[in-house]
Amino acid sequence: MDYETFKQEMTEDLKQRLYERGIEDVEMSFHNVEKANQHYESLTVRQEGSNVGVNFNIENAFAEYEHTGDYAGVLAESTHAIMQGLENVPSVDASELTNYEVMKEKLSIEVISAETNAVLLTKVPHESMEDMAVVYRFVLESNDTGRESILVTNDMIDHMGVTHEQLKADALENAPEIRPAVIQGMSEVMREMMGPNIIIRIFINFFIPFYPVNEFIKKV
Repeated sequence: MDYETFKQEMTEDLKQRLYERGIEDVEMSFHNVEKANQHYESLTVRQEGSNVGVNFNIENAFAEYEHTGDYAGVLAESTHAIMQGLENVPSVDASELTNYEVMKEKLSIEVISAETNAVLLTKVPHESMEDMAVVYRFVLESNDTGRESILVTNDMIDHMGVTHEQLKADALENAPEIRPAVIQGMSEVMREMMGPNIIIRIFINFFIPFYPVNEFIKKV
């Protein structure tokens, strides 16, 4: 089975598996996801009428199928992962995501590789530091299981009427409290980079129908 056939069959079979588990009226579509240090095609799964969905890394699923030849096993694992993602999406007030006075209290900063993320950096406000770049995130939720956040894009701050300079100043003021510096071993860093296949995706009809405020919501 080639990649395109795999995608088509997985979409149909996942809809059926989710339906059998009580999740009806789901919408599925494919999107290219650009996260810091990662670029891949995802299958976005969203219940009809909801502005929150999950992105599932379909490329990883296909790679697992090619490696094992076990389509049923990959389908079962994918169904379980998507079920968990849908059951654990954060509660999001879409109106708050467009209100900078609310969102600026959630601002934090992140340092990423400038070379690895060259394409991504054309779409987000950032500061260059030699071979690294500082980008900005809105932290939606943080608990013992992880942290959900949205990468701030140029489109977002343009729509909010916020300048790059204001964003930077607010982020630097918030950063020590919201996302203090930590020391991690290489094994911890690698676990974060590999991460789960599921990331949260939020849709705001306000911009463009089902336009993702951010293709890059992540749990860290």
